[in-house]
Amino acid sequence: MSDVDYAAAAAVLFEDQVSAVAWLSTVMNASNRVAIMSRYTVTGD
Repeated sequence: MSDVDYAAAAAVLFEDQVSAVAWLSTVMNASNRVAIMSRYTVTGD
């Protein structure tokens, strides 16, 4: 997260909320990478 992005988020969120958003985006990115590497197939159900 760049300083500009952090400042924009900090302007509307509390510090613990900014941390939660950063943590969740990290976990989502990791989950997506695992899914890609394991060749997980997404179905249109």
